[in-house]
Amino acid sequence: MPKELARSRVVLVPKKEVPMLVTDYRPISVCNVTYKIISKLLSKRLQPFIPAMVSPTQTAFTPGRQIGDNIIILREVLHSFSLKSYTTHSFCLKVDLSKAFDRMRWSFIFSVLKMHGMPPNYIRWITACVTSARFSILVNGSADGFIQPTNGLRQGCALSPYLFILAIDVLSRLLQFMVNEGQLKGVKIARGSPVLTSLMYADDLLIFGEASYEEVIELNNTLALFCEISGQEIGEDKSWIWFSNNTPNHIREFTVHTFRAKLATRAEVYLGSPITATRLTDFCPLLNKIEHKLQNWKSALLSQAGKMVLIKSVVEPTMLYAMQTSVLPKSVLKKIQSRIRSFFWNNGTEKRMSLLAWKHITVPKNQGGLGLKDLVKFTTSVHMKYLWHLASGTEALWVHIIKTKYLQRADLWSTKRTARCTPMWRAILAVRPVLKGNIRWQIENGKKCGAIGQPWHDLWPHYVPHNAAQRRLKLADLVGEQGIGWNTEKLIQAFDFHGALYIALTFPSGPSLTDRTDRLIFTPAKNGAFTIKEAYKLLIQAPMVPPGQNNIYNIIWNTPNILPRSRLFIWKAVRNALPVDHILSSRINKTAQGCALCGYRREDVVHTLFKCPRAQQVWLCSEFGLRTDALPEDAHQLLSTLLPVLSDKQTSSFISLCWQLWKGRCKEVYEGKKFTPNQIIHVARNLTFTLCSAQYTEGTRNHIQRPQTQDTQFVCYSDGSWIHEREGGAGWAYIIFTREETLIQYQLAVGCASSPFHAELKGLTFAVQSAADIGLSNCCFFTDCLELCRVINGDASVATVEWRTYHEMLRLMDLMRANPGYCCNHVGRDTNHLADNLAKLARVKRINCTDFTFPVLYL
Repeated sequence: MPKELARSRVVLVPKKEVPMLVTDYRPISVCNVTYKIISKLLSKRLQPFIPAMVSPTQTAFTPGRQIGDNIIILREVLHSFSLKSYTTHSFCLKVDLSKAFDRMRWSFIFSVLKMHGMPPNYIRWITACVTSARFSILVNGSADGFIQPTNGLRQGCALSPYLFILAIDVLSRLLQFMVNEGQLKGVKIARGSPVLTSLMYADDLLIFGEASYEEVIELNNTLALFCEISGQEIGEDKSWIWFSNNTPNHIREFTVHTFRAKLATRAEVYLGSPITATRLTDFCPLLNKIEHKLQNWKSALLSQAGKMVLIKSVVEPTMLYAMQTSVLPKSVLKKIQSRIRSFFWNNGTEKRMSLLAWKHITVPKNQGGLGLKDLVKFTTSVHMKYLWHLASGTEALWVHIIKTKYLQRADLWSTKRTARCTPMWRAILAVRPVLKGNIRWQIENGKKCGAIGQPWHDLWPHYVPHNAAQRRLKLADLVGEQGIGWNTEKLIQAFDFHGALYIALTFPSGPSLTDRTDRLIFTPAKNGAFTIKEAYKLLIQAPMVPPGQNNIYNIIWNTPNILPRSRLFIWKAVRNALPVDHILSSRINKTAQGCALCGYRREDVVHTLFKCPRAQQVWLCSEFGLRTDALPEDAHQLLSTLLPVLSDKQTSSFISLCWQLWKGRCKEVYEGKKFTPNQIIHVARNLTFTLCSAQYTEGTRNHIQRPQTQDTQFVCYSDGSWIHEREGGAGWAYIIFTREETLIQYQLAVGCASSPFHAELKGLTFAVQSAADIGLSNCCFFTDCLELCRVINGDASVATVEWRTYHEMLRLMDLMRANPGYCCNHVGRDTNHLADNLAKLARVKRINCTDFTFPVLYL
C-alpha cells in the first residue's frame, strides 16, 4: 500500500471540559479517499458472510440483528434473577474493554482470518490495509510528522468493524466450547432456553455465569488468556456485576474481588439504556437529554418551520432509540410531548398561545397535519415490531429466549399475561389486538406456518392449540399422500368437521411442492413487509377527508419553489391557526378589537388576506387581477377553490403574495411601518423569481426512439391502465412488431386489478402467454413499469412486489424461464405510447379485442 494512500489525519477531541490526561481525549481520524474506496470494496466482499461467521450473541455490524436485541435479553435475564422461582446462583458481568479497537493485535486478527479459511490473497489485501496505517496528529490545524502503529484498527476504515467483531467473537466461541465441555455452566433462565455465556455489541461485553468459586476462577482465567493473546485490557473502573437475588454474600464478595468490578446499581447503563427501566426516575436522563437538545438551539432565532425540522431530525430519532430499547411510560411520553409542544409554539422564554390542538398537528400532512409524531402511537408501532418478529418466527436469540420463557404452555395469540413479567413482554401482549387483524400467512410449502392458531385462514381465531403437539403441528404435516392436497383424516383431527370442510373448500390444493417457505404478511403494507413506518401509518389514520380537502394539502406541501415558512403560513391559514383578532379574542374571552388597518369589526383570516381594503388593492393590481369581494368567507373553502386551478408557478406566486401581505400587516400593526400595494407585489414577485431561478433546469425535448433489438426477431410492447374510481376496473394491451417494425399482432383485454402495478403485471403476463401461444420463440418484451422489469431480470427480489400479486409474479417468472428466448427491458412511457393508448381504450370502453385490422396506428 503506497504511503500516500495509507496516511490518516487525527484530531484530538476532548471528552471533558478541562482535559488533564491523554485518555481525556477522543482521537478522530480521517482516512485517504482512495484508501476508503479500497477498504470499502474489501468489506463488501466480506459483509455477506458475517452472519454465518460470528456467534448469535454478537449483534453489531451484522445484518438482521439490532442493538435492542441485547438489551431485551439482558433485562429478561435480570428479571429472572429477581424471581423467587429462580434458584440458581448466577451473575452478569459487564466487562469494559479499554480502547478495544486500538489495542487489537494484528497477528491475532490475521490468525482469526486464517482460522475461518479465507483465501490467502484476500488475507494479504487486508494485511496491506491494516499494517500500512500512518497517523499524523493535527495540532492547531497543522500536521507534522507521523506515527507508525504496531497494533489496532484505524477509524474511518470500512474493514475495521468487521475485523474487530471477528476477532472478539473468539471469546464467545471459547466460552461456548467450555460450556459444551462441561467446564462452565453459564446461565439458563427457562427450560429449553439456550445457555447464555456472553452478549456482545462490538466491544460492549456481557459475561454470564454461575456464581460459584470454580466458575468464577475459570472465567477470570479465560478472560485473562483472551486479553493476553488479543492485546485487550479490561477497564476495572467501568466494569460492574449483577447477582441473582439468592446468591450468598460470601460468593458475591469473592466474585467482586476476583473480577475487580464494582457492584451494580439501578443507575447502571448498558448501550445507552438503563438496565432496569421500570421506574420513572430511570428515564430522567432521557428527559434531560431531550431538554438539552432543545435548549442547545436558540429557539427565538428559529422560525416554526425551522423548529419542525429540528424536531423531526434531532428529537424524534433520539426518541426512536429510547422506544426501541425501553418501554417508556405514558407519563414520560406526555412530558416529552409537552416539552416539544412548548418548543414549537413558544418563542424562547416568551410563552405564546397554541393556536391548534396538538392532536391535529400529529396528523399526516396529506390529511391536514404537520406530520410530527404522536409519541404514544409511535411507541405502539415499535412494540408491534417486536410482536411481528415473534409471530413470523424470526431466527433471533432474543426471540428464542422470549418463547422459552413465556410461551411454554400456550401460543403467542392465546397466552395470558402473568403477574411477574417484564415491561417489554407486557407491552408486546398489549399490541396483539392491533396486529392480529392486520396479518396473514402466505402459504407456500407449509413447513413454517403452524396449522392451528395461526392467521392463514379466516376462522383461525376460533381454533386454539391446547397442547405442545398441536403447537408444533405445521401445515406440511396435513398434506396428503405424495404431497398433493390435504389428508382429510388429519385435517378433521386437527380441526372439527366444519373447519376441515371450510379449509378444503377455501384452499383445495393445500401447500405446494416448492422450496419457497411460508411468509407472514403485514396486510396494510404494499409489499407485505412489516416496518415501523407502515405500522405507524396504520395507527395514525385520520378520518377520511373529502377529495378536495385532501387535494389542497397536497398542493401546499408538494408544489415546488415555495419557502418552508411560506408553506407553514398558508397551512395555518387553511387551518384557521393564524393569530388574527377574531381567533385570539375567542380564545381568551376578550372583546374583539376588529381590523387594526381598516377598522372592520371582524378580523379573521379571509379578511386579513383577501377582503381588507389594502389586500383588495394588492390582489387587483397583481398578476392575478383578482376581485376578492365575492370570495367565500371561509378560508378553507376559499383556498380550496383557488389553489387547484393554478399552475405550479402561479401557486408559488399566490402563496408568496399571501405571505408578504401577512408580513406587511404585522409590521404595520406592531412596528408602525407601512407598505404600499406595489411594494408588497414587488417583494412577492422578486421572491418567486428568485426561487424559480434557483430551481430552473433547461429542459430537453424527449425524442421518441425505438430501443435497439438486434438480438431478437420480435419485439412486444405491453401496458396496463388502472384507476381507483372504477373500483379496480383495469385494462391492458400488447402489440407485437418484427424487428423491422412490421405489425404482427395486438390484443386488448379488461378485468380487475388492485393497483397500477397489478394492471402492468397482468398486461405483461397476457403478452408473454400470447406470444408463447402463437409460437414466438425469440421476443423482447418492453414495459414502462421499472419495478416489474427489475424483478424479472433479478435486480430486485420477488418479495418486494405487492403481496397480493406475489403468486401472479411467480407465474410470470415461470413463463419467462420456460422460454429462454424471451427477455424483458424497460422503456419510457413516450416510447410505449401505442400500448399505453390501447390499454386506456380497453379500460374506458371495456373492450376485449382481437381484431388484427383495428386501426392501431391511428391510436
